[in-house]
Amino acid sequence: MRTGLTSWLVRHAPARRRSCGSSGELPHRIRFLGLTGQARCTDPHWPVHRH
Repeated sequence: MRTGLTSWLVRHAPARRRSCGSSGELPHRIRFLGLTGQARCTDPHWPVHRH
């Protein structure tokens, strides 16, 4: 299900994102859907949360 959603977002959502004026971070967040484990955590765009 995650793969299908990610594929749809990558193919069909860019024009909608641009027309709505979405943030520059949204494409990275969509890409995170396809990453797992260490690849996600070591991605340079992964948000760093400090507690």
